Amino acid sequence: MKKVEVLSPVGGCKSLKPAVENGADAVYFGVGSFNARQRAESFTVKQLRDAVAYAHDNGVRAYGAFNILIKNSELREFFYTISDAYASGIDGIIIQHISFARILKDAFPDLRIHMSTQAGITNTYFSTLLSGADRVTIPREFTLAELKYFVDKIGLETEVFVHGALCFSYSGQCLFSSLLGGRSGNRGVCAQPCRKRYNNSYLLSTKELCLAGRIPEIISAGVTSLKIEGRLRSPQYTALATRVYRLSVDSYYAGNFRLPEQELKALALVFNRGFTEGYMFGAREIIADDSPKNRGVFLGLIEEDTMITLHEDLAVSDGISIWTKNGIDGAVIKRLEKDGGSVASACTGERIKLFIRVDAGDRIYKTSSRKKTQYAPVKPKPKIGTPVRSKQRLQIPEIEKTESDGLEILAKVYSKEDAMGASRAGADYVFYSVFARDFHDADALPYIPRILSDSNAKYAISMVKDSEAVLLGNGGLLSALSGSKSYLDYSTNVFNDIDMAFVKGAVPIISLELNCDELQEFANKNFAVLVHGRPVLMTTKYPLKVRSLKDERGFAFPVRKEFNYTQILNSLPIGIFNDITMLRDSGIMKFFLDLTDGKAEKIIRLYRYILDGKPAKKSVLRKHTRGHFNRGV
Repeated sequence: MKKVEVLSPVGGCKSLKPAVENGADAVYFGVGSFNARQRAESFTVKQLRDAVAYAHDNGVRAYGAFNILIKNSELREFFYTISDAYASGIDGIIIQHISFARILKDAFPDLRIHMSTQAGITNTYFSTLLSGADRVTIPREFTLAELKYFVDKIGLETEVFVHGALCFSYSGQCLFSSLLGGRSGNRGVCAQPCRKRYNNSYLLSTKELCLAGRIPEIISAGVTSLKIEGRLRSPQYTALATRVYRLSVDSYYAGNFRLPEQELKALALVFNRGFTEGYMFGAREIIADDSPKNRGVFLGLIEEDTMITLHEDLAVSDGISIWTKNGIDGAVIKRLEKDGGSVASACTGERIKLFIRVDAGDRIYKTSSRKKTQYAPVKPKPKIGTPVRSKQRLQIPEIEKTESDGLEILAKVYSKEDAMGASRAGADYVFYSVFARDFHDADALPYIPRILSDSNAKYAISMVKDSEAVLLGNGGLLSALSGSKSYLDYSTNVFNDIDMAFVKGAVPIISLELNCDELQEFANKNFAVLVHGRPVLMTTKYPLKVRSLKDERGFAFPVRKEFNYTQILNSLPIGIFNDITMLRDSGIMKFFLDLTDGKAEKIIRLYRYILDGKPAKKSVLRKHTRGHFNRGV
């Protein structure tokens, strides 16, 4: 029987040995600059050879993360770097672009191709698009039933996150950091706006995923690999997280599953924001709205006269955090008193006096321990042979120059009234959600939402079989709807000419993260550009119960429900206005308006006037942003 893989994060050279010695079956790390954790210490190509050799000598597989969106100008360097990694003997790579999988597999047949969770593969309809891929990383939002169904039907290896940070936004569908400050999560430099305050609380700050206690159910679902998140974490975190899941998995296969409580507590001390079992096991609360900081382990509540009944052992020189009504403070224990006498340490359940500045009711957490537990290395695995490979250059596919097949104004609307108004104003195609209650009354074309389970996808397909055109938020349905003219929403992250060739004949709304110069450099210009509308920053499964989020600078981000998930929108709508003519003159002829705020008829007429040579007045341009039109990411 092939056992499940424990896959550990390696943020740099110092984390490799802790992962290996504590029982990882495989490790993943960044190589060069093309990975989704730019702030982690990536391996240079020179270091890579030594890292792979060390891993293989200890029976551990090595995977390189190449999981960011790649621009046309970067394709050559990107594929060269993968070729160098291939020559080092690496076992596999993790990528975000589905369009690259077949190209890479043809060039390097013995290199494993893993699809990142950021590829947004949410249902098994994607299977026809995954030629060349060996493994899919499952979205963290799957329920256990959805996981089992996906594993049974997809026909590829599956990898599931079991521990670490949770993105608030659905996998691969986040533009928050990008549009706020130009630091794109899709490009590996997320500024973590989800860890900021909104409405005077941390409404988007998730707890730490921990599925160590659910190992039997996850293994029984048939997954291939258990993935631990944390390439930005310390070597100590890597060591302990690896050990927790190694021991959990081994106990399961030995027939006496048990949670390694001591190691899990040590891991919590190193880093946690409060643990949750997440969406897979129906956790009711995944948000830690009081603080995004590390909690450590709970020691207890302060009583009168700075007394505390300990929930954990405590010793002089241990570090603590003090959670008050006004914030969080830190301290080091310099003195303890029990029964009126000084002690060097105290045990769980004992009532002691602390000599720190606190008030009754303050919560105390232990954040570090002077006592460092040393764990013996896990039994080494049989050595893996490193393949001898020559350095070879991958030939980037020839891209045919393709002109746009004609000027079109595309509109996505959110009400029956706007659907009718958009048609009156002369939009060529008007799209409205196929799941809207009054869809059939709106006389609009179907929009299929971004996040679809298999059952929802089946229903959506049945609704649009005879449509003239369809706007797809979920790229997996592309092959199932080959009979209709397909447009792809910007959530599909089409970013370069290889992506354009891959979607064959479908017209994508190109990624919002490309600037005007980058758009004009495409060889295939048969795509649409979002020229007006309030972009979706986050799509989340979490049911936010507010109508807008106000940040500490006073910007308000509208919150809306779309289908069965929630979306956070940009504080300002994008408005390209008069520069639409510059795009048209460069050969980009299709323009998309995402009309969240209503007024569809008025806005579309305005853009029709601009295209007819009647520029909009400056007063119209106010209270809009140009997004990445000038700056890019």
